[in-house]
Amino acid sequence: MAEANSSLGENVVLPESVDWSATPSSSPDNPFPSTDNPTIDELALVPSAGADSKTIGKKLDAAAVELEENGTLLSLEESLVWATGHAQEYLFAEYDYLSTTLSLLSELHLWGPRFFESVSATTDADSTGGFYDTSLSVVHDFEVTHRLPYGGSVSATALTNFANTLHSATSSSSKGTTAGLSLEIPLLRGAGIVARETLIQSKRNLVYGARTFERFRRTFFRSIAGDYLNLVVQRQSLANAQRGVESLRQLASRQKALYESGRTRLYDSADAENQALASVARLSQSWERYRLSVDRFKVKIGWPIEEIVRIEPATLGLRPLEVEMKTAVTQALQYRLDLQTEENKVGDAYRRVQNAKNGILSDLDFTASASLPSENNTIADFDSRDVDYLVGITFGVPLDRERDRISVRQNQILLERAKRSLRTSKESVAIEVRSSLRNIEVFQFTLDLQERNVEIAQLGLHSITADPDRVSVLDQTRAISELQSAQDARDSARRDLELSIVDFLLQAGQLRIQQNGNMYPIGTINQSL
Repeated sequence: MAEANSSLGENVVLPESVDWSATPSSSPDNPFPSTDNPTIDELALVPSAGADSKTIGKKLDAAAVELEENGTLLSLEESLVWATGHAQEYLFAEYDYLSTTLSLLSELHLWGPRFFESVSATTDADSTGGFYDTSLSVVHDFEVTHRLPYGGSVSATALTNFANTLHSATSSSSKGTTAGLSLEIPLLRGAGIVARETLIQSKRNLVYGARTFERFRRTFFRSIAGDYLNLVVQRQSLANAQRGVESLRQLASRQKALYESGRTRLYDSADAENQALASVARLSQSWERYRLSVDRFKVKIGWPIEEIVRIEPATLGLRPLEVEMKTAVTQALQYRLDLQTEENKVGDAYRRVQNAKNGILSDLDFTASASLPSENNTIADFDSRDVDYLVGITFGVPLDRERDRISVRQNQILLERAKRSLRTSKESVAIEVRSSLRNIEVFQFTLDLQERNVEIAQLGLHSITADPDRVSVLDQTRAISELQSAQDARDSARRDLELSIVDFLLQAGQLRIQQNGNMYPIGTINQSL
């Protein structure tokens, strides 16, 4: 894996060691596993007592305060570090990489020297008129084989026999060893590079696995960072909504005081109070959505679900980049790891066409063998003058190669398909890079516009609070709502701008992730831009 990662350059991360899980608590061999499904009578469901809106509002406020005070502060950096070691998605990516490595190790084993040894003992009893002639035979067979790089194999064997008569009119015993060496080499069909096809593809697959894992780490960073910033925006929206609730509560208290003093209508006081209660209901719903999003985020990064966390307000600290469109596209076509893999797979398809063409050739195999038996009923007494040799050539006439010719055509079609797919992928990458680079400018403009909207909404609210008696309750509540919406839109635009920069770096193949899962500082990336 380290050798495969070296093709990606320095600072490329390898998967951590895998801890295999223990045996499940329930017996996996039980054909009838138990089911826990209590009846309705065994379930204890107690209806809740009714409560008024003020009591519920206070309860919701207390729950929000408790969440903020008792939760563990979780930063973006800590989330990425934790997710790198605990997130299921990340672990599955490591498993895929490890599986590719094990496949190569299995293939390498087939190309190394392979040792085989067997010992067999048999007893033979022949009946003659009720009398048995019994003999014992022991055979020890040892063999070592090795595949040759351009086809064929070489093997060495040692076969030892020991036979002894147990019950017979005449007892006898024999023993001996035969050492052998054999060589098989194809000269046409199956000779050359085609003989190493499985080994070549396994090694290339490992490089593909290294690229896929590194590409996953980059997309995983984008996913975690995006979810975390979404939570930050949600939390900021809750803070904006809480300020709006306080403003509406102040408005409701003021209208109530004005009504009690006879300076306004009952309708205005009731409307202001109802607007305040409605804002509390909306805030409680927003809190519930926020809690749900936090719980889902904890599941995604592998954080203990029962632990309460607080999301730290944070940003990625990214600023818009100065990049030429043409340069960005050119570098993306060069740096994107997935695009490099797809281009290499075109080479795989071409190689398979050549291998298929090799399959329609004639069979022409060279074989050679030599054997040397031991002498004088011994196990290790050899005489080099007793070596037996065998050399031969076998030619197979290619009378039926129809399926092989069809295979050539099929692989040629797959090659053309891979070429067209690569062309489409390059065009898609160019489109994605151009789009992501334009999105940075769009979100820059959107953020500037939303900041202006916040300033305008604040000016409108200040003008109302300066002389509230001249403005209706409806206009005051609308001004509070508009300020809250403008602040939410500004926070969302700030998040979208940062994520658009990450998206560009990801699409351009220039996003670099550290060992702990965090992004390298933007200054180091700017050097490559």
